Amino acid sequence: MAKRVSERPVQYNTVKELIDDRLKPAGITYDELAARGSWYAPKEGASVPYRRYEKGLLRKDGQPGFNTPTGKIELYSTRFEEWGLDPLPYFEEASESPVSTPELWKKYPLIFASGRRMPVFFHSEHRMIPWLREIVPDPVIEIHPQTAKDLGIVDGEWVIAENNHGSAKFKAQITPTAHPKIVSVGHGWWLPETEAKAPSLFSTWEHNCNQLVPMGTQSRSGFGGGAYKTSLCRIVKIKD
Repeated sequence: MAKRVSERPVQYNTVKELIDDRLKPAGITYDELAARGSWYAPKEGASVPYRRYEKGLLRKDGQPGFNTPTGKIELYSTRFEEWGLDPLPYFEEASESPVSTPELWKKYPLIFASGRRMPVFFHSEHRMIPWLREIVPDPVIEIHPQTAKDLGIVDGEWVIAENNHGSAKFKAQITPTAHPKIVSVGHGWWLPETEAKAPSLFSTWEHNCNQLVPMGTQSRSGFGGGAYKTSLCRIVKIKD
């Protein structure tokens, strides 16, 4: 597949060749690793022994220390200073929050936190496995009991979470472990039992929490992900 779709030459003829190449620094091949039970800790190398910084194993120049311009652990980043960025850790309010966007908070009075962990799934994987879906059959949204009562929502009811970016449908799960001002959802949802072809795409657009997450909210340095735990929303009952 890689050879068919790549515009550049692909140097490997098989996946095993690729893995063998990646394993070269460890001095072991795919077959040798498989024979060991797929686990191997080399006795020598960049990862061993402990206190590697004392032996010059972390720096290209072979000198003791860490791989930083000063050779030290830098709480004050000299690289950031060189790039014109704040060299010290700092706090920055979320792009949308009760503090940074109070007018938006009036319209969307709940904080939408995605990424709620589900032990039977890994990101968007495994929704097609029947016994795993029996354990977690639906995309749920955790709501505090008082918040649900104020909104007239009961446990197990389907609701819509929406904001100025988009909306998605979830099944309400009323729990006292939720914060009254925070609703929490899982990510990566799609329903393999629904239509595969566009525009449905396994109901991705109906249940995917990313539709409520704003883009371009990373830090000034470019690091950081989206505001997937700090965007604002409101919960709407489904009338039909």
